[in-house]
Amino acid sequence: MATTKLTGGHTSSVLCVGTQRQSGQIVSGAEDGDLCLWSREGQVVTKVTRPDSECTSAIFSKDNPNIVYAAFGQEVLLLDITRAQEPIFVFQSNQEEVNQLALDSKEQFLAACDDSGEIKVYGLQDRKVFKTLRHKHTNICSAVSFRPGKQWEIVSGGLDCRLVHWDFSKPKCLNQFNMQELYATPGDSPHMINPPFVHHIASSPSGSTFACALENGQLPLLNASHKNLQPKHALFAHTQGVSQVQFLNEDNIVSAGNDSCIVHWDLSKAALYQPDAVVTNGDSHGATANPEEEKNLAITELCKVRSFSHPCKVNWMALSVTEAEQKLFVADQTPDISVLTL
Repeated sequence: MATTKLTGGHTSSVLCVGTQRQSGQIVSGAEDGDLCLWSREGQVVTKVTRPDSECTSAIFSKDNPNIVYAAFGQEVLLLDITRAQEPIFVFQSNQEEVNQLALDSKEQFLAACDDSGEIKVYGLQDRKVFKTLRHKHTNICSAVSFRPGKQWEIVSGGLDCRLVHWDFSKPKCLNQFNMQELYATPGDSPHMINPPFVHHIASSPSGSTFACALENGQLPLLNASHKNLQPKHALFAHTQGVSQVQFLNEDNIVSAGNDSCIVHWDLSKAALYQPDAVVTNGDSHGATANPEEEKNLAITELCKVRSFSHPCKVNWMALSVTEAEQKLFVADQTPDISVLTL
């Protein structure tokens, strides 16, 4: 797998990276408050600096390749990259630092989750707060995602180990999952003290599956093909916290973690799991593992395609897909962005 780097844009750790599907451009944000726009060829086109705050999330408009949404501290900037030094608009309703931005499929709404545990849903037509989702996360809300195919639904995750499914039109909580109850760390894990904080959430293109990146190294999969989300199984993905998960297509995902590994998974292989095939006699670890843990261990082995070593911990990943190739842009604790050709 070929690896190149985007260099010369940042001087501190890159916290986030995003791609534009039409133009092939890349946007990235860093700890020192720099936002860089890169050409398809990897050259810095534009740079915006807000030195008093980190750039924690940056995403392109789905429809207009010149529009970028970027989070700096409590503010969310709406930028036209052709004249990026002055934002078109600044959303200023989040009370604490924003951790992630997300757009709905029709680009009518922008969600911004923050350190207070709240999610602000902004209407992009009138540029006002449409709804505030609160009182469910008791700690930092670290991740947010709109549910594909469901106009009014959002899924969020936080450092309270909760995954919350919302109808943001009401607004109300439709369901919530406590990851501490669902996904206890295997008993023989060296990292069992790590709580299952939710660091990132990703949805398959059709919306039929959600994947969650947890601090305890696990990668739970939820069935979203029906009205309510239902836990399916978990992959024992990393030996340290999972920081990122991205879908390549309906069945293939990549995860990255604090163990400096990037792992490619084929979720369709889970269908090969046969409960009777798991050995649980006295000379295996199955003698002490519970049935659910045994199932997850077996499915992990079936689904794992390959693993890549990365030089350091991964902060963020973004995918760029063309007819010719798939590229994975990896932001980490260095000022450079790694580009992996899959």
